[in-house]
Amino acid sequence: MRRMVSTLTAYAGSTIAGLVAGGRSLPALIVLIFVLRGALAIAVVPPWQHPDEPQHLALVHVLASQTELDLPDRRDVNFEHRILRSMAAHGWWRHYQERTPDPVPASFDGVPDHLSTTVNNPPVYYLLAAAVLTLGGIEDLVTQSYALRWMGLALAAPTLLCIWAGTRRLFGPWAAGGATLLTAVHPQFVLMSTAVNPAALANLCGAVFWWQAARLLTGAPAAATLALLTGATLVGVFTKRSGAPLVLMLATVPMIAWARGRIGRWRASWPAVVGAAGGLVVIGLLAADWLWPEVERLGASWSYGLRFSWADRARDWGFFRGFTAGLFDSAWLVAGWLRYPAPSVWLTLMRVLVVVAAGGCLIGLRRPAMAAWRTGFVLAGALVAIQVAGVYGGLWVNGYGPQGHYLFPVIGPFMALVWVGMHAWWPRQYWAYVSIGVVAFFVVFDAVGWGHVILPAYL
Repeated sequence: MRRMVSTLTAYAGSTIAGLVAGGRSLPALIVLIFVLRGALAIAVVPPWQHPDEPQHLALVHVLASQTELDLPDRRDVNFEHRILRSMAAHGWWRHYQERTPDPVPASFDGVPDHLSTTVNNPPVYYLLAAAVLTLGGIEDLVTQSYALRWMGLALAAPTLLCIWAGTRRLFGPWAAGGATLLTAVHPQFVLMSTAVNPAALANLCGAVFWWQAARLLTGAPAAATLALLTGATLVGVFTKRSGAPLVLMLATVPMIAWARGRIGRWRASWPAVVGAAGGLVVIGLLAADWLWPEVERLGASWSYGLRFSWADRARDWGFFRGFTAGLFDSAWLVAGWLRYPAPSVWLTLMRVLVVVAAGGCLIGLRRPAMAAWRTGFVLAGALVAIQVAGVYGGLWVNGYGPQGHYLFPVIGPFMALVWVGMHAWWPRQYWAYVSIGVVAFFVVFDAVGWGHVILPAYL
């Protein structure tokens, strides 16, 4: 019996290892798994149950209904009243554990504790979503919300492919398969990827940045790669505030390249780099001139993160602990508008897993056998650290509460570190078994999330 168990375990381990190190069909299979889970989320979660969906759809509607591009005009209180009536019909206040107001407020201003307007939000996502509704001729309110949820899923699928491509460059196909698979079965990521929310586009920008930064540090042509890095940064910045740390990342990646001795490889392509940079500057200046009101709105939207002041609330150690716990837990699974958390034991296990993986990354940095991955460790660690610092610097310092999906622009490098860090504790001959354990743990966590949180909440 022991021999049979040992044989079956070895076979399962080799199967898992072969899966995550598979060929070109593996990314497609992972994306298919993710899309099926996304379709389930769209079918199960009622309208308006993801964070800020009413406000985001309201702004999309305003832009879609215009015959000419008029970005300063951003509110339609009659449409807001229609959304509020739909929220009441779909039990929004019940999920918030409050009594449905009667009569329903006339606009979002009548629900100040829950609904804030999006008049100063960066415009790229809303313009894209407005184009989808206009081209599709979609007028029904609920149908519009579902159409934009499918648009979010369509943006999330290439996000996974970029995560695969970047991780494969730095850590190889084995880690690429593992990190991408863990992302695909991440319950909070699939919920935010199927929401009417700019997050899906911001996450795609972050994944493109991860992919192109990995290419830059592994010998890809500098001019084209830097241009794509800059483009991903600009789109991310004009999509969502969680994309703002990409600016600092864009300044950091060349410094990592210099520290890792990659600059010398670019000397022959400096003319192309300078030409690409000059072209981007010209394009940026023209865009800034055309979108200058949006630049001003962006400043107003980000003003809280540019005050460089420390709120009294942030000085309290209890608030810091609560902020950190809330940020971490909601990055794994707190469904709805932070209403339905995963079981506390599972969130605790996730905290332990991240700590263990972080320790494994430190071990991996020191192991000669993992010397080829040191650039990956440094780049991934730097990107994750910058995003985390941006969340704390923009929210905690100013006394605001967190949402875990603000970390998702770096979910690619984060999952790569989790995967590699969990394996770094063990000799290579045991990695197949570690792969089984890590994949099984995430699959069970996802099943618990659906079976004990999402489905009971909405069905």
